[in-house]
Amino acid sequence: MKRISLLILTLLFLFSCTSFAEEHWQFVVSDTESDYFFDTQSIKYANSPDSTIINKSGILVNVKRVYSARRKDQLINALAETMHSKKSRFRMVTMDYAVDEDLYNISHNCLKKFSVYYYDKNNDPVAHKQYPKTIPTPIAANSTEEKVFNTIAAYAKDHDEEIMTRSMEPEPL
Repeated sequence: MKRISLLILTLLFLFSCTSFAEEHWQFVVSDTESDYFFDTQSIKYANSPDSTIINKSGILVNVKRVYSARRKDQLINALAETMHSKKSRFRMVTMDYAVDEDLYNISHNCLKKFSVYYYDKNNDPVAHKQYPKTIPTPIAANSTEEKVFNTIAAYAKDHDEEIMTRSMEPEPL
């Protein structure tokens, strides 16, 4: 009986660990083109440049967009035109979702995109696009982006202490 109980407890622990690993992507909203998620393990406040001062009005976070079939085809065609090598174009055909590195400015209700990583169904990278000089863009009222923005802002408010701790950790090399 003790062995069975121990086995059941071990299996429950293993299943909870597996499901816990997937829970860092929190669902936000769906629209006709994509399902939107954000990574609760990546969210942190922006530090002022060359400073340890935390700026709570800026939230850095990874946002995942899992595309509908129609939107995927549109993006593959648009991105394939910008790819110069046949190998890059072939890899884009397998693209399934994108992860954006974004900065949401709570005070000014705007978004700045730093980069987008495109992945296939096996979570292998197929393309990467950087936006080094992107100007923050306002978030339109009643848009999908506003729903993502509001969800991330609410999450930050509810998890302030955790995010403050993560924000003070040094960047990995």
